[in-house]
Amino acid sequence: MKKVIISTDSPADISKELAAKYNVAVIPLHVILNGEDRLDGVNVTPEEIIENYKATKALPSTSAIPVGEYEEHFAALTKDGAAVVHIALSSGVSSSCRNAGIAAADFEGVYVVDSLHLTTGILMLVIKAVKMAESGMEAAEIAAEIEAMRNKVDTNFLLDNLEFLSKGGRCSAVTALGANILGIRPYLEMKDGSLSVCKKYRGKIDKVQLQYIAEKLDNLGEYDDEIAFMTHSPMDADQAAALTKAVKDSGKFKEVYEMDAGCTIVSHCGPNCVALITLKK
Repeated sequence: MKKVIISTDSPADISKELAAKYNVAVIPLHVILNGEDRLDGVNVTPEEIIENYKATKALPSTSAIPVGEYEEHFAALTKDGAAVVHIALSSGVSSSCRNAGIAAADFEGVYVVDSLHLTTGILMLVIKAVKMAESGMEAAEIAAEIEAMRNKVDTNFLLDNLEFLSKGGRCSAVTALGANILGIRPYLEMKDGSLSVCKKYRGKIDKVQLQYIAEKLDNLGEYDDEIAFMTHSPMDADQAAALTKAVKDSGKFKEVYEMDAGCTIVSHCGPNCVALITLKK
């Protein structure tokens, strides 16, 4: 039986510690900051993006991983005969998934799965895939199971404001201005691989964040209790800890990880963005 390696794109926002623990291979997206081509999580950080925006009011752009870089990535992973399941950033927000599929066609035993998610919504699928590989499942079976599971992942975000989305062209400046004047905190969900605004909160961001977490915990429905991710972009450390504690204290999950959102999320959502990522049964 072939060894199966689980691979993903950097917007899965897996920490170096978890990547090492689960032996996950990560390939970085490109981040163009002030005209310089950087690599997500390698030589650019979310904090640097925010500080640069404060100083220049300019946001970076993100660039899909080219086919050639995927070819090099898959070649390195398969050189000793291993199979690969690559769980990609949603095709609804990036062409990375398409490029990975093109590259995978040149390799036997490399399977690309469109996660249809962002950030630790992808990571939820990655961890599940790792567990399947550890149980002895073959790569083709894992890919099929992950494809069947992806619609059960609940990926959602609470934003502080629409400033970064507006600057990145994801919403109009008029909409962003109106939301900011009214103190609206947008709640976004991934649906069919793309983001949409589903709800609007109002009030001070710290209180709204706690309300968001409480409401998510109260409305889980039938859910997988193995793991949850409390993911956030740069924000007050004490507030982030309080949000994570609220999830842990609920007693609903065996494991709760506080995760840092990476450069892709921060480039579009800005600071003070939080996400409680769970999996439905």
